[in-house]
Amino acid sequence: MVEQQIGDGTAFDPSNRWRASIFVAVIAALVFLPLFFAEVTVGTKGDSDFPSHVLYALALKTGKPVPAYILAHSGWQFLLLGWNTALGLSFQDAELISILLCVGLTAGILCWWFWPVLDRKKLPFWQAVLIVLGISLAAPIALYWFSDQELYLGYIGIISYHNPTIILLRPLALLQFIYVLRGFDAFPPSRAGIPAAALISLLATFTKPNFAICLLPAITLIALYRMIRKEAIHLAFLAFGFLVPMAVMLVWQFWMAYQGGDSAHVIFSVLGVMGAYSGYLLPKFLLSILFPLTVTLLYRKQAARNLPLISAWLIFLFGSFFTYFVAESGTRFKDGNFTWSGEIALFVLFAVSTLFFLGVQGSSRASKMTAQALWTLHIAAGAIYYVFFTLHILYLW
Repeated sequence: MVEQQIGDGTAFDPSNRWRASIFVAVIAALVFLPLFFAEVTVGTKGDSDFPSHVLYALALKTGKPVPAYILAHSGWQFLLLGWNTALGLSFQDAELISILLCVGLTAGILCWWFWPVLDRKKLPFWQAVLIVLGISLAAPIALYWFSDQELYLGYIGIISYHNPTIILLRPLALLQFIYVLRGFDAFPPSRAGIPAAALISLLATFTKPNFAICLLPAITLIALYRMIRKEAIHLAFLAFGFLVPMAVMLVWQFWMAYQGGDSAHVIFSVLGVMGAYSGYLLPKFLLSILFPLTVTLLYRKQAARNLPLISAWLIFLFGSFFTYFVAESGTRFKDGNFTWSGEIALFVLFAVSTLFFLGVQGSSRASKMTAQALWTLHIAAGAIYYVFFTLHILYLW
């Protein structure tokens, strides 16, 4: 029934791209509904960020003081406040609606982005749904569970369920990445391109600056390289759509977060935060990136010519640097706020690697089966993490 509504049940119908994306978004929201309903209504054993963000939103509404470092990236709080003011929703209901919209929007964007490749491969619609949901669920392959009983700590988490701001950043980061590639197209972006890109950049950075601090240097390096080689580049689009808005927002955020009275500073700390929570950091790092790394190595010739994959890897390298070598001093050291850079960058890299693998030509059977097996392991690990986290919320684990 569903496949007949979307297409012919065996392949994609390009005329239904919007309908398919909306349908996938709804399915994703339903899949994540049990987890986030439990998260918002039941709460967890003290390790959820949802309640504190509600308190900050309530403080904004009532005029009570909010820490400057929270105000610096208070996109989530203003989103809750908007629902509460416009429709009179409780902050709890606003959180649930907002988080489900975020996961749905992320899945819808992925479906829209992947559509040309999926259509060319003539995949059944149900396979497309599984691919998009798989990317939304993907997690590190937590083999060290048998040693330390950790599914998350020590790995670069491709997804975190306890922090609403990183969930809100996922669709915005995807849009930023997809849009920034237009700056290197042979054809110039549309007239509306610069203001649209600038708006997305401002929203994403204001939500959480972790992707911006990776994207900004990556764009700069790619632009310089292409300028030297006299390859296609649209400087005005990149500068005023991404670099300037992100830089201005980051400067303001830095001033708000670190020039206040709580004495926190940005410090260089080799493995400080990650090492404080877990051992086995090198193998856990590799288990976090196993699919993207393997696909890139297996198809290295095609990968070396694939700008999206190169860009995603460069962004991830900056994200890894912030994750393992940068921290905040004082009481915010163990908050690990710079580790979010590695997570959001790895989420984008995982999505780009999946898209690259789907479109790669001339793959051997052994290479294809290896990549598919590793991708499936990441998704299986994500499904296990989903179940574990839900049980943890409900005090059943």
